[in-house]
Amino acid sequence: MIISVVSGKGGAGKTTLAASIAQVFSAEFYDLDVDAPNAEYFLQPKFSQTTPVTQPVPVFAEDLCDGCGICTKECRFHALYKILKTVYLTETLCHGCGLCEKVCPQQAISYQQASVGNIRTGYSQKIDNMVHIGDLTIGSTRGTYLIGEMVKKIDRQKLSVIDGPPGNSCAAVAALKPADLVVLVVEPTPFGFHDMQQTEQIVQQMGKNYLIIANKAMGSESVDQFFQGKSKQTALTIPLDDRYHKANLRGEILSQKFSEIHQGLHTAVSRELEKL
Repeated sequence: MIISVVSGKGGAGKTTLAASIAQVFSAEFYDLDVDAPNAEYFLQPKFSQTTPVTQPVPVFAEDLCDGCGICTKECRFHALYKILKTVYLTETLCHGCGLCEKVCPQQAISYQQASVGNIRTGYSQKIDNMVHIGDLTIGSTRGTYLIGEMVKKIDRQKLSVIDGPPGNSCAAVAALKPADLVVLVVEPTPFGFHDMQQTEQIVQQMGKNYLIIANKAMGSESVDQFFQGKSKQTALTIPLDDRYHKANLRGEILSQKFSEIHQGLHTAVSRELEKL
């Protein structure tokens, strides 16, 4: 069983709640926010293994390439370009799809492995389970690939929590794909509601079971007003509380520190898991 915790925008408290859900259910944890992973700040795992992740990129044989440019025209990611009779690669744009190799009439293209990032793995006493952190190589745009490689390692026989990237990019969708249940965290502000609706639409189009948690709410009035008449209501509303803010700064897991957070998450998530 896989729970993906996502949000339409950064700063909604996605990682905070993902760590809490993992603590409540003693679930294995996957930090797929590979551009800026920070769940380890709360989970404090003792890392025991680092696994490099690579992706194939094209290499051109100069003695075979005649500069016809077919590969540059077919590359859907615009990673290849031609100057005069020479083809060049913008490696950070390459997705390693292999199309250029297939369309090359001179068979001048082969592949070699390039670094995408690393996966750090360790045990966290705070959740009594394993933690997997994805670190994207600085400057790389292959976050979706790294996320895909991490997802392959998830054991569906276990309960796992994914902390996905914020927003609605390809990387965010990649973190949603394996989910049996999606926890959509919304910051109850005009921008937060706007971005949440975009994410909710994606989740619905993917046919995912999901629940909504309103986090950092300054009273319930704005939350109730926004969700009035909507088919999906919030499963839990967490107030903007100075105690929670200070606990976050100390690197504490909210569900471990505050019984109301623990109980609220347990009730909301368990109710949806029982339906699956």
